[in-house]
Amino acid sequence: MFSILSKIIFLVYLLTFLNILTAKEIVIYPKIETETVFTKGDAADDPAFWFNENDPAQSIVFGTDKKAGLHSFSLTGKRIQYIPSGKINNIDMRSGYSFGAKNFSILAGSNASNNSIIIYLINEDGIIEKLNKNELKTELEGVYGLCMYKSSKSKFTYIFVSDAITLTINQYRVLNFFPIKAQLVREIKTESTSEGCVVDDETGILYFAQEDENSGVYFVDAEPIDSEINTIDNIKENGGNINGDAEGLAILNHPEGKLLIASSQGSSDFTVYNLSNKNKFIGRFSIGKDNEIDGVSRTDGIEIYTGYINEDYEFGILIAQDDMNMATFDLDGVSLQAKKINQNFKLVPVKQIVENFLD
Repeated sequence: MFSILSKIIFLVYLLTFLNILTAKEIVIYPKIETETVFTKGDAADDPAFWFNENDPAQSIVFGTDKKAGLHSFSLTGKRIQYIPSGKINNIDMRSGYSFGAKNFSILAGSNASNNSIIIYLINEDGIIEKLNKNELKTELEGVYGLCMYKSSKSKFTYIFVSDAITLTINQYRVLNFFPIKAQLVREIKTESTSEGCVVDDETGILYFAQEDENSGVYFVDAEPIDSEINTIDNIKENGGNINGDAEGLAILNHPEGKLLIASSQGSSDFTVYNLSNKNKFIGRFSIGKDNEIDGVSRTDGIEIYTGYINEDYEFGILIAQDDMNMATFDLDGVSLQAKKINQNFKLVPVKQIVENFLD
């Protein structure tokens, strides 16, 4: 006869095995790639997306050069603006703000040059207006990751900033954008370095990734209250499904369901979790080479916008940083990819994810 403990252990192994069998592993493909950032080496890091409500096809992709500043690109991948700003690592944005008759969006960034939060104003054409440098100096020692939260409960806007030195995520309530004023309202203690984060404004949940030996995906209440940190997944060494190092996070919110996507930097793939079904791991995907656009490797930051943009992005867009960006060259009439160039961002139709993980 098996003991009760033995039966429990057997059931755990059985459920894990069945989960592995039912998990999907697919390859999706980029539609467009942006022009490269200007700085060589490990420079491109985190993207954000601005949706143009008046003309969706003129929406804007933002991307950081963590050694120099901020770029913006059209949906064709062409550079629109470059703003030297310092070591801007992670960015996030929210829309729906107004001052008198003027409507604008806010793009926030973590600036490792001086451990500050930098604020950019995006006008109704998707252009960052060149105002005086608008920064909030923090008390942190190693500013790193950043994400925003626009609370439906309090109507306040919050900015979460992680610190690579003290291993905390600090939550600031924005009091004023121009000039930026904010109040520290909470410190979330993490077990290891945290960079990637995203907030679901609809449910008020903060999702964040940890790196190093405690690499994984976690979540906690986004409101500034005491709440318990919960685990969604860990690296395989700790019994989870993540092959590499958890980095960027993004939410895909579709009528058929809501997914959380996490980039696994060490394994150049992305894990997928069903937020509509108890945060269940449902599979992974990689981004492969498509014609003259190389695939994606060792991705850091990611961003997802869900909704119709144009015919190429009818369900939305996934933007992924590409570490090993390769150029094509012609050899005896054959197009080859073997020359590494500056890093960039790949633009991927969300439809490929929806059809494989939600249909």
